[in-house]
Amino acid sequence: MELAALGRTLGSLGIILGLLAAALWVVRRYDIALPGRVGAGTASGRRVAVIERVQLDAKRSLVLLRRDDREHLFVLLPDRVAVLETGIVPPCLAPAKQDMVLCADLEDGWYAQ
Repeated sequence: MELAALGRTLGSLGIILGLLAAALWVVRRYDIALPGRVGAGTASGRRVAVIERVQLDAKRSLVLLRRDDREHLFVLLPDRVAVLETGIVPPCLAPAKQDMVLCADLEDGWYAQ
């Protein structure tokens, strides 16, 4: 009798793990956007990206965000967010210079000058 109960328990566990693996495969295969999932969807449809984050100390950090063709600099404090600078034009979108090389991929958030 105990062997039958153990077999049922392990069989049920196998079925549950199989269903979870199948659900994970479906989500990854069809790129289903789940609540709280960061980076869901294609990269070309995104308008906002975190370019860089610098930790100042344990509670404060600087964040450089890109929205469309502008960058914005924020400082994250424990109790609030402060805007330091807004409307920064990225180097590769600024007026052309003689020594500027072709811009790197904006989706990755890095530039070549």
